[in-house]
Amino acid sequence: MFLSAVRNAVLGWIVYKLCKGIYNVTFHPLAKFPGPKVAGVTGWWKTYAEVVRGESMVHVLVKLHEKYGDIVRVGPNELHFANPDAYHNIYNGNLRWDKEAKLYESFGEDHSSFGLIKYADSKQRKEVLQPLFSKRAILDLQSLVREKVDHLVQALSKNQALGKSSDMLFAFRCFTVDMITEFCFAKSVDAMDAPDFAAPIVVAMDNSLPTFHLFHHLPWFRKTIFSLPPWLAIKASPETAGLTHLQVILAKQVEDVSTNPSILEASPHPTIYHQLLDPHVHNSSSIFSKLALLEEALTMLFAGGVTVGDTSMTGFFHILDQPKIYSALCEEISQAWPDINNPPSLEVLEALPLLTATIKESLRISPGACSPLLRIVPHLGAKIGGNFIPGGTIVGMSAFFVHQAPSIFENPEKFNPYRWIGEKSSGLEKWLVAFSKGPRSCLGMNLAWCELYILYATLLRKFDMRLDGTKEEDLEWRDCFTPFYPGRHLRVFCEKAVDKR
Repeated sequence: MFLSAVRNAVLGWIVYKLCKGIYNVTFHPLAKFPGPKVAGVTGWWKTYAEVVRGESMVHVLVKLHEKYGDIVRVGPNELHFANPDAYHNIYNGNLRWDKEAKLYESFGEDHSSFGLIKYADSKQRKEVLQPLFSKRAILDLQSLVREKVDHLVQALSKNQALGKSSDMLFAFRCFTVDMITEFCFAKSVDAMDAPDFAAPIVVAMDNSLPTFHLFHHLPWFRKTIFSLPPWLAIKASPETAGLTHLQVILAKQVEDVSTNPSILEASPHPTIYHQLLDPHVHNSSSIFSKLALLEEALTMLFAGGVTVGDTSMTGFFHILDQPKIYSALCEEISQAWPDINNPPSLEVLEALPLLTATIKESLRISPGACSPLLRIVPHLGAKIGGNFIPGGTIVGMSAFFVHQAPSIFENPEKFNPYRWIGEKSSGLEKWLVAFSKGPRSCLGMNLAWCELYILYATLLRKFDMRLDGTKEEDLEWRDCFTPFYPGRHLRVFCEKAVDKR
């Protein structure tokens, strides 16, 4: 009897799946959109591609759009777009679309500003945290950024004194991790002091990137890992032990400030805890839960610790790979910074045309958050890329397709800062979408710009830099929401500069 019931249940499940697959490819509202047939039948084709085959979905999407056109059906209820105009139809300041739950739940930060699915919840959280990241607040704290960059200069100099080149991907990530932990929590993890920049937290963050696909496609696996106590999580996954240790540190910090908020008075500057624990800030008598505080802390760490580091690594490779650009940048910065011991303010650096253009080009050519940021079309539907899209459809477009669009950027694969200077740059600003667009764009973009200006200017002013055998193919990456670089990292010799005036 029992075996018969099991057989009937399995048979019923198979029949149901077959019927649903037939419906998806024939009668579903998205059936008219082109794409691989298997993608229309089931979302498991993505699981097979990313988890089993280890493919980079953004690069798969490039091939799919070459075959099927500007709109491709990539799931039973999901569309991806390639026409740059569609980007602004989806990520628009006038829209209030919700995020797609399955993607954002993959990070285990459901109670953070990044993980909140509903627009209204996200808007409230962003209003609380925005003052911390305002342009004015960042200008007031630029000395903290300079302090961390100077620390990086010292660490790179130590490596050079030993006759070694430096791993610049990890060096830049160590800098950004130290910066974001000091800025947000007034407690740096001192990653830049690790030998060869192999700080446990930075190595753990890098090792954890490929697990994104497992967490995304296999929710039961994610929930199991996240439910383990720290001591068991470290044994189960030694390669991410640094992250587990950081979670413990941040959890204790959350416990301390929640129990005794007065300790925040000793902080040299406002932190996220000041904002989230002050009911007057968010006009509410309620206090954010400890879980929300911890997840917000983790969001800040990953958002601030990976993307700026990756952009800097990409930008510096191309700068050093093109001597004329390198020389012109050094000359411009030296003119604005004549006394090497008296650095200019951020406001002065922002006025330098080639430095600004180089940072913009670094943001354009770096993959950034390479995966599509998925949204749900409202129930009345919407027009995207000139086509009506039914309500409830999952839609997205990777910024990679905007930044690599030949209709906007001539020779988009070439690193060319001069495209951002002069009359030919007119209108390009609209298409720089490294921080996304609309009401859910990156909260920390002002901090990121500040870090990039001071970091680029300082290293170019204080060092004579040269590549240690790195080739462009070494920068090949895999889409793991943010890029994962499996090959040889960028390595650079950083010799103390002779005065470049």
